[in-house]
Formats: sequence, structure tokens, C-alpha cells
Amino acid sequence: MDTVNPTLLLSSFADEPIYNVKAVCMRTGITAATLRAWERRYGLPTPNRTPHGYRLYSERDVALLFWLIQQTESGVNIGQAVNQLTSMLVNGIDPTVRVPAAHLPSTPIGPRSPESLSRDLANAMTNLDERYADQLFNEAMALYTLETTLINILRGAMHIILAQRERGEVPITVERFTVNYARQRLLHMIQTTPSALRAQSPVVTIGFPSEPNELDLLIIGLLLRRAGWSVVHLGSELEPNMVQPALNGMNASAILYYTDQPANARKLTEFSQPLDSYGKPIWCVCGGQALQEQPDLQAHIPFEYLGAELRGIFGALANYLEARLNAVKVRPSTQRKAAQ
Repeated sequence: MDTVNPTLLLSSFADEPIYNVKAVCMRTGITAATLRAWERRYGLPTPNRTPHGYRLYSERDVALLFWLIQQTESGVNIGQAVNQLTSMLVNGIDPTVRVPAAHLPSTPIGPRSPESLSRDLANAMTNLDERYADQLFNEAMALYTLETTLINILRGAMHIILAQRERGEVPITVERFTVNYARQRLLHMIQTTPSALRAQSPVVTIGFPSEPNELDLLIIGLLLRRAGWSVVHLGSELEPNMVQPALNGMNASAILYYTDQPANARKLTEFSQPLDSYGKPIWCVCGGQALQEQPDLQAHIPFEYLGAELRGIFGALANYLEARLNAVKVRPSTQRKAAQ
């Protein structure tokens, strides 16, 4: 029995928020109503929220739910179980959780983990099986948030295949199929996303020639669009002296430069601070692996570095845009009070 249902420490589970309510209910067997009731009455679990307010849970949240379920199945009242768990955590005691086989990522029982779906999607692409790839992508969209589907599953599958290509394990046709499939998926979702609902001043995304990271910029752009922000992708052919003319009349709210190659990271030192149509500096940021690998170069670039993790870049841009929009909303009322 222990072999099938191993006992693990609660702290050993990842705390990255990836599961939506449907996925949690499928994994644990509890209803959405029960899940919301426990959160409302007892404050457990404590999910993260997407920009649209949807609940987002981690593996640790799911394991915590298993612990509570196991206590209630042994006859303990849910309120007492919550108090016991809270006391353990406050006193530095790491609870042990008996994990059902369906919760283990490697088992096919229950909803598949993002890692499992990513591997299966990579296999479908390796076999050039677009129909099965579509099926897996749609399954991921039904189970997980857009962020998890795009970053952990679609991008994860791409990285698996690109690594295989570098090792000579798959032909170039597989690489091209993978990139084209992902690009078509992202462009279709971008095209079917409604126009910006919250602000018209766009975020401008800029890449560099010869870099295979346009898909990362499309993912960030799609996440921002789904959150209601306007995005303009200027591609990857702009030299430093071409940026300001390209921005004229656009009234950009922010600019994201993205590079994974050291040579292009050094090129960022040649870029000057762009201005909006009113002559005010535009908030510029950069991201990608190159500057993470060359931290000394960051001091010579006139832009803030947001790292290489797509969730962090998206979150920083979304927070800035939210603060900027709120400042615009507050300004008229402040001016009226001053006039009075």
C-alpha cells in the first residue's frame, strides 16, 4: 500500500501556482463548492489569483487538500483538522501527506500534470502529428491557466524538441514543424483576442535578428492582450537608430527588448532612451537569458532588466500598466480638488 500511496513531506511539493479549480477538483475528488467553502471558512488553501481574478493552485495546495481529506476520512472534523494543521505549521512541523497514486505526475490516472502533457506534446510534434498535438493543447487549455498552458506546456514541449535537435536526435523538419505549429497557435489566439479594453497606449515588444525567441515575445504579448492591454510587436529587425522613428506617433506606454544572445545584449548598450509623442521618456525594460549570463553588462544598459522568466516579465509589465492606468484615473479628480 505504501508503495502505491507514498508518504511525502508537505514542503517537498512545488508551490508554483499552475492548477485551476477544475484541475484541483479532478485531482482531489472534492467539489468546487466544498473547495470554496473551505477557503471562505478556514482560509485553506490560499490560492493565487490571475489578473482576471481566477483561482490558481500549486502542487503544495493540492497536497494540503489531500492531508485535510485524509483527516476527515479518519473521523476528524474539518475545523479541527484545519486547527491541527495550522498549529503544526506555526510550530515548524512539516506535515506528512499520504499521496494517492493519481496525484503522482508519472501516473496516467486522473488529469495529467503539465510536465506529462509537455512531454506528450513534444512526442506528438516529433511524429508530426498535428491532430494529436491539437488534442493535447486543448486538453491543457481545459485543465490549466493560459500562463501554464503556454509557458509550461507549449514552450516546454518546444524546448524538449530544440534540445533534441541540438543533440542530433531529430531532423530539422521536426524543429520547423514545432516552431510553425506553436507560432500558428499563438497568432490565432492573438487574432481572436478582443482589442484592448483597459488602455490604448500599447506595450511595444522588440526582438533581435537571428534569435529563435520570437515565440517568447508572442507569449508575453498574448498574456498581456488577454489581460486587456494593447500590444504592438515590432519584430526583430530594428537597429538602435531605427527605434525612435518607429515609435513616432505610437504613444507607447512601455517597451520590452528581449534577447538570449550575448552579442545582442551588448548591442543594447547602444540604444538610447526613447521618448513618447510628448517628449517624455518611455519606460523601457529588457529580458532574456543573455543578461542573466552576463550580469556585469546590466550596469551598462539604460533599461531595467526583468530576468529571463516569462511569468516574471509578464507580471512586471502588467503591474506597471495597472499602476499607470490608476494614476491617469486619479489625476483628473486631483486636479478638480486643486481648482476648488
